[in-house]
Amino acid sequence: MQLKNKPELDAINQESESSAKTYQADLRPKKERKSVATTDRQDLQPIKNHKSVAKTYQPHFRPIKEHKSGGFTLVELIIVFMIIGILSAIALPSFLGCHKAKHSEAKQYVGSMNRAQQAYFAEKGAFSNSITALGLGIKTQTTNYNYSAIATKNAAFSYGVARSNNLRSYVGAVLLVTVSPYNDKTTVSILCEATSFGKIQLPNPILQNNVPVCAAGSSEVTK
Repeated sequence: MQLKNKPELDAINQESESSAKTYQADLRPKKERKSVATTDRQDLQPIKNHKSVAKTYQPHFRPIKEHKSGGFTLVELIIVFMIIGILSAIALPSFLGCHKAKHSEAKQYVGSMNRAQQAYFAEKGAFSNSITALGLGIKTQTTNYNYSAIATKNAAFSYGVARSNNLRSYVGAVLLVTVSPYNDKTTVSILCEATSFGKIQLPNPILQNNVPVCAAGSSEVTK
């Protein structure tokens, strides 16, 4: 076997080197793609920065969330008002009923003194200055009222003075009037209630055309 000439070997080596260089050149685009991918990642960095900026603004919204969680919803407020309304509906009648009972005491006592004065006058021809003499068993002082009576020749007045500023006072009167045609004497009565609350003794009722009328600051009790 004969060896090739040196010139032929040199030609083969040159071709091998050129082929290797060409192969390396073909690989360059891949490296360039990698660099392009790296560039794309760098382009995405502003997006990451945007997320971090959004996170920095989140604490500003926390007070709003906390405020919402600490407040009342519309349904809760409606329920609260309903409960208040129910409790008021239960308590108010009891409160008014308590005051009504206290006022009823004074109306009954003063009204009874009026009727007793009329009976006393019919029997003795005069009015009485004493509650005891009327024989009613009424105390001159109770938890809610002080009671007293005064009499003149032509009239008798009975007082129920409130002992609390949350109650009304009362006054009763029995007055002598002349009845035609024989000028006979008879009695008429009236019961008056204060128009305002307070510990006051009401002024005496008066006669107008033989009809008893409540004085200023009071009105007639018809029931």
